[in-house]
Amino acid sequence: MYTFDFIGTVLLFSAFLIEFTLILWFSPKINVIKDMAANCFLGLGVIGVGIFEKTVAFSFFSFTYNFSFFKPEQSLGLWIAAFFCCDFIHYVYHWLGHKTKLFWTSHVTHHSSKEFNLSIGFRINCLQLFYRFLFWLPLCLLGFTPEMILFFESLTAIQQFFVHTERIGKLGIIDWIINTPSNHRVHHATNPEYIDKNLGGFLMIFDHLFGTYAREKAKPIYGITHEINTYNPLKILTHEYKTVFMKTLQIKGFMEKIHFLLSPPV
Repeated sequence: MYTFDFIGTVLLFSAFLIEFTLILWFSPKINVIKDMAANCFLGLGVIGVGIFEKTVAFSFFSFTYNFSFFKPEQSLGLWIAAFFCCDFIHYVYHWLGHKTKLFWTSHVTHHSSKEFNLSIGFRINCLQLFYRFLFWLPLCLLGFTPEMILFFESLTAIQQFFVHTERIGKLGIIDWIINTPSNHRVHHATNPEYIDKNLGGFLMIFDHLFGTYAREKAKPIYGITHEINTYNPLKILTHEYKTVFMKTLQIKGFMEKIHFLLSPPV
């Protein structure tokens, strides 16, 4: 489990360093360099928390697996089923990250850059790692082993890193099937027709099923609808938490607060 994650981390940072070097050599724009540096710093936080989170997640998954409704024999079919189920949970979690203020508070970190390069794959809010794995917990009750779930989550994380690039164009029918750079450029865009589109993890199947798929047509404009204009990693990490927390305090009534937290971000 940790060996696969280590290899993946080395691969991701190697790709990032190559791209960073190319940008420094050919187009050293100060705003891009500052943005990439902030993303790298956030990525180090994710790796640090992730090591701890992976151990905690494995413990929770293992405990829950003891109470699974059935434990089928290991087979190719079971692994395929686990892949699709993990991808579905990823879609649901990602959907909540866009459709509720509660989960947007952390996911907004990933979308708040006006740039789009591999370093955006590191621009993740490490605080979500403390609870994110709980969404995959029910899969253990269906007989999927902790190793299966963690493997596909790591695989998806690696794949998701490499879709943050403008260096790869449209890929035809492949764009319709899996999450590609073209699909993910749409996902990160603030163009009205692109907002909350292409929420899939590895596959695009659930976007097609639930009507959230959009092809890349107009040139994407990256960022969020209310720009934060900062390269400070701490502000990038916490700005939305502060905003939502202060607004929640101003709302009277427990149910009204819950309704506010579960309402779509603006």
